[in-house]
Amino acid sequence: MGKRVQGTEHEYTLYCRKMGTLGFDPHVLALDLLRESDLHLAGEFVKNGSRAYYDVGHFEVSTCEVSNPWDLVTWEKAGEKILDWLRKVMEDKYTAGGVKIHAFKNNTSPDGTSYGSHENYCVSRDLAFPQEYVRALVPHLATRFIYTGAGDIIDGKYVLSPMAYLTSTVVSGETMHDTGLLNTRDEPHADARRWRRLHVIVGDALMNETAILLRHFVTSSVLELMEKGMLSDAPKLKSPVDDVWHNVEIRDPDKWEVHLEDGSVTSPIDIQRYYLGKIERILDGDGDRRAFRLFEEVLDGLESKSSKELARRIEWLDRYYAIQDETGGREGPDVEMSACKQYSEIGEERSLFYKRQRKGLLDRVTTDEKVLRAIQEPPNDRDPAPDRPVRSIRNGARGICSSKLSRDRRSGRRKKRRSSSSRPARSSTPAR
Repeated sequence: MGKRVQGTEHEYTLYCRKMGTLGFDPHVLALDLLRESDLHLAGEFVKNGSRAYYDVGHFEVSTCEVSNPWDLVTWEKAGEKILDWLRKVMEDKYTAGGVKIHAFKNNTSPDGTSYGSHENYCVSRDLAFPQEYVRALVPHLATRFIYTGAGDIIDGKYVLSPMAYLTSTVVSGETMHDTGLLNTRDEPHADARRWRRLHVIVGDALMNETAILLRHFVTSSVLELMEKGMLSDAPKLKSPVDDVWHNVEIRDPDKWEVHLEDGSVTSPIDIQRYYLGKIERILDGDGDRRAFRLFEEVLDGLESKSSKELARRIEWLDRYYAIQDETGGREGPDVEMSACKQYSEIGEERSLFYKRQRKGLLDRVTTDEKVLRAIQEPPNDRDPAPDRPVRSIRNGARGICSSKLSRDRRSGRRKKRRSSSSRPARSSTPAR
C-alpha cells in the first residue's frame, strides 16, 4: 500500500467538580499553558506538527499529517500525553493538588453531551463523489465498527460504537445532526483540482492502539483499492444504516446481520473479509504485512468468538470486560456508567484502560519511547519544525513512559443536539 496523508481530530473533555468555583475553565487554561511552554511553535501549532485549539467549549487536538497508519497511532497517542501533562500542571499549580482534574477521550458523557472524533484522508479527485464512495466505501464504514468500535453506554444500553449508534443516514454534509456514514465536507488544503479531503465522522475516540491501527490501515487500503479500480464487485448493501442500528446493539457475532440488495443476508465479518481478500493484493512492505495479519486474526477471532483474546485488540470488547471487573457484582446504571467513563480517562493513574494495559491485558503497536519522541518531533518524512529544546514537556513527561443524544421512538432515528461545533483542523489534512 502506498503512502497516504492522513490524520485525526479529537475533542477532549476536561472536568473537575469545582470547575465553576475555581474561576477558570480548564480547557482554556490548558491551551494557555501549552502556548507558554517550549512545545509551542506558532499560533495553534505545536512543535510536533499537531494543532491544539479551543473548539466552542472543548480542548481539541488535531494530529500532524502522517503518511501511514503506524505513525498515526504514535502521534495520536502523543496528543493524549501532551494534554495529560497539561492536566497534571493545572492540578499542581492551580488547585494545589486539592482538586482533581479529569481528562477524557471519549464520544459521550453521562448527561448526553457528545464529542467529535474525526479522521481525514487525502484522496484522488478522479473518483466520482459521492457515487463511488457510496458504492465501494460505505459497505466498509457500515461494518468496520465490529473491530474499531470503542463501546459505550447510551440510552441505558451497551453499544459497540457510540458514533455508529448515532448515525442517521447514508450521506450527509452535517457534523452536528443527521450525521451520515459518508460525510461530504471537502476542504483539501491542497490542490483542489487533484485532491479531495475525505472527512470520516463515524469513527470513535479509541484508546486501544491495535484498534486505531486497524481503523487506519483498513480504511486507507480500501481507498487505495478504490483509486486502483479494484472494487468493482463490492457488496451492495440494501439498507446500511438499519443494519448498523441493529448490529451496534448486539455483542454476539452470530446475531449480526447485513442485508444485501439481492435479498440475501450476510455478516459484517463477511463484508470485511471481502476487503481483506482485496487488500492482500496491494500489500507492500513489512508494516503492511504485519497490519494485514492483525486484521485477519481479528476477523478470525470474531468468527470463532474467542472473546478474551480478542479483547486485547478490540476496544468495545475490553471496555465491556473492564466494566464487569470494576463493578464487581455491584449493580446499577450509575456504577456501570462511572466505570465506562473511567475507562476513557487519559491519566494513567486513574484510567481503567491504562490500568489494564499495565497488567499486560492489551496488545500494543507502538512504544512509550516512540510516543515520548513524537511529543517533541514531527514524523521524519514530514517537514521538520525548527529545532528547539523542550524542557517543560520533558520534565512533565518523565512519568508517562457538545450535543445531546436522543432517539425518536416513533421513527427510530437517532438524533444529536450539539452544543459545540466540529470545526475542521488543518494540521491533519493533506498538504500535498
